[in-house]
Amino acid sequence: MALVEVNQLRVSFGEKTAVSAASFAIEKGETFSLIGESGCGKSTLLRVLAGLLREWN
Repeated sequence: MALVEVNQLRVSFGEKTAVSAASFAIEKGETFSLIGESGCGKSTLLRVLAGLLREWN
């Protein structure tokens, strides 16, 4: 059983898509790394998972 599981998460602000179809699972004991280019939605994804970003389409 995954500690964290995300399936097809999409975050957009108006017509701007910040995260498109993010899917992953993190199992107990695993190390997880989130990498990508500047502006690709890494911080937005983490803010959604932490509950810091509550309003999006």
